[in-house]
Amino acid sequence: MTEPTSGGGLSPEARLTYLLVAKGGSAPVATDLPGIHELAELGLIQLSPDGERFVPVDPRQVEMELAGKWRQQAWALQVRASALERDLTDLTFEYTASQGEQRGSVRYIEGLSAITAFIGQVSRDASEEIITAQPGGGRSAEVLNTALPLALELLARGVRLRTLYQHSARFNEPTKQYVREVVQHGGEVRTLDEFFDRLFIIDRSLVIVPGNATRTTAAAITDHAVVAFLSDLFDRNWQRALQFRPARAVVSSSEVVPNIHRMIKRLLIQGLTDSAIAKRIGVSERTYHTHLARIRKELGADSRLQLGYLLAREEFLTEDGQEDVVDDAGY
Repeated sequence: MTEPTSGGGLSPEARLTYLLVAKGGSAPVATDLPGIHELAELGLIQLSPDGERFVPVDPRQVEMELAGKWRQQAWALQVRASALERDLTDLTFEYTASQGEQRGSVRYIEGLSAITAFIGQVSRDASEEIITAQPGGGRSAEVLNTALPLALELLARGVRLRTLYQHSARFNEPTKQYVREVVQHGGEVRTLDEFFDRLFIIDRSLVIVPGNATRTTAAAITDHAVVAFLSDLFDRNWQRALQFRPARAVVSSSEVVPNIHRMIKRLLIQGLTDSAIAKRIGVSERTYHTHLARIRKELGADSRLQLGYLLAREEFLTEDGQEDVVDDAGY
C-alpha cells in the first residue's frame, strides 16, 4: 500500500466510484471512472491477481494500516515540534541577549555574561580607537587577566587604547600591574578624582553605557549626536586627568590624595552622605573614613559639626578672594 500524496480525505467522486466498484466486485484497469486513481493511491482498491481489474479493499484494513501509521507519525511530529519549540525558545533568549534588543539607535543587552560577550565582540572589531572609563577604583585580578590579552592584541594592530580610572585605582596592585603592561605596549591610562559611570566608545561610532543601576543591562548607542557628545565629554575629562604611572603607595599618595581630599570637601559641603561620597570617589567606606580623619586633623576639627563649619568657612574665604571675571562674550 502506497502512502497518498493528497490531503488524506476522500473526494465525493472517489467515494461514489468506490461504492460502484464494491457493489460490482471490480472495475477494469482501463476504466475512466472519476476518482479511481485517488482510490488506488489511498489503498481502497488494488489490482487483481491477473492485473487486469481493480478490486475493492476492506476500508477497515486501510484504516488499521494507514490511519494508524498516520497517527503514529502525527504523534512523533508533535513530540518533535514541542522539543523544537523548547530548544528554539532557549536559543531565542540567548540570541536576544547576545545581539541585544534593538530600539531605534539604542540596543539593550541583558545579563552580565551577554554584556561581557558583546563588549568583547565589538572590541575585537575595532579598527581605530577604544575609549573606556572604569570608575569605582581598582578592578579584580581575574577581570584584568582576562582583559589583558585582548588589549595587547588591539595595541599590536595599531588600535589606540585610552582608559580613565579614578585616583583610588592607583592603590590597587592588580590594576597597577595591568597598567604597566598596557602602557609598555602603547596604551594610555589616566586617573581622575571623580568621573561619570562606566563607558565604552568604539571607533567613535558606538557607545556602551550601563542601562540600569545594577549594571545588569547595557545600552549600546549608535546615534551620532549622542556618540559625539559622550566622546567630547570623555576628551574634556581626559585633558584634566593625571597620567597613571604605577608607583609605590607613598608616591601615589603625594600625587593624588590632595585631589581626593578636595573632592571629599566639596561633596561634604554639598551635603552628600558618607556612603554616597565613598561611591563617588571610588573607595570603600573604610578607606573614605581614613581620608575623612586626615581632613579633620588637617583642619583641626574635633567634631563633624565643627568640620562642617570649617569647610564652609574655607569655601567662603576662597570664593571671597576671587575676582569676578567676565569673558569677551560678556557672559
